[in-house]
Amino acid sequence: MTEEGVLKLSHTLKAPAGGSLVDVCCVSWLSVGVCVAVAGEWEVCVWGQTNPPHWRRLHTWTFIESVMSVFPVPDAPGLLCVTLGQLEIREARVLCCSSLSQAVLCEGEVQMVLGMSNRRLVSSSYSVATTPLQVYTLTQDGRLQVYTLTQDGRLQACLSLVCPTERVRTVAAVEGQTDALIGSSHGGHVVLWNVTTGQLLRSITLGDGFTDTTCLRGYSLCGVLFVLLQHPSLCAVEEEEGGALFSLVATNPLTGTVALATRLGLPKACTGRLVEVDVHGSSVVGVFRSGSVCVWQLGGRQGQQGVWFPELGCQLARWGAQGTVLTAHLNGDVCLHSYRPL
Repeated sequence: MTEEGVLKLSHTLKAPAGGSLVDVCCVSWLSVGVCVAVAGEWEVCVWGQTNPPHWRRLHTWTFIESVMSVFPVPDAPGLLCVTLGQLEIREARVLCCSSLSQAVLCEGEVQMVLGMSNRRLVSSSYSVATTPLQVYTLTQDGRLQVYTLTQDGRLQACLSLVCPTERVRTVAAVEGQTDALIGSSHGGHVVLWNVTTGQLLRSITLGDGFTDTTCLRGYSLCGVLFVLLQHPSLCAVEEEEGGALFSLVATNPLTGTVALATRLGLPKACTGRLVEVDVHGSSVVGVFRSGSVCVWQLGGRQGQQGVWFPELGCQLARWGAQGTVLTAHLNGDVCLHSYRPL
């Protein structure tokens, strides 16, 4: 507990992936409730409380490729997306908790995979032989939903997005606008798509000071598109007191004008390198190399410096359901916390 927020430990899973943790997330399993998916080097296992307060392993998927990440598919209870590869993603699969099945989503030179609302996944590819950005829509059981026709009458299971002239580095969802997707491109631009039509709506120049930033999330409010940006150059050095790590900019999607709304920096006592970031709604959680955790709340009472929790000693932190924060530790343990700003 600090003067600005409370992070309360509720459960600890002892080495749920056998001591080698890669990623962790919450997933909703209809017959069980909220579960925890834990990714080890070669497996993804799901833990749930079938007999509260006790936890048990419900299922494990194993792979011949190394696991890189796991995350829930938005608006799709019981569906997970796992990325596989070494250093770079070689394949993405969809895991279904209800049928205990898995299916290949995409493979090849995959740059990133992102979850969007309404059971959609966005993939970005490095390869010049394939469409760089594609949107997949899933059914409730994790299969690809065929929803459109090509010009020659063939069924198509995904939608290709029109790409800008610059290479897109990252993409992010937009809160309050379910059919919008934003991306960061080289040269300090934010690009905006309509993921229903695939149309590239606009490329917005951010200006000086934002050339190396990457977008983490968008927020649509009263016709204004707010974009949360991370400064990677500021993450790789020892920060001075009050150094800015993130910027929130306000943009006009019609005219392309940009204004700085606020910057998010470090708490006074916190220094070091930021190594992990996760965003859920207007909440941001970051993990530092020291194992400490900081939580920022956009528009919250704690202001621009966030709330620092120095004693956690974790390597990963992820947002879960209803203010839950999952932390993964070097000894393989996964802890569930409830976070409440004061």
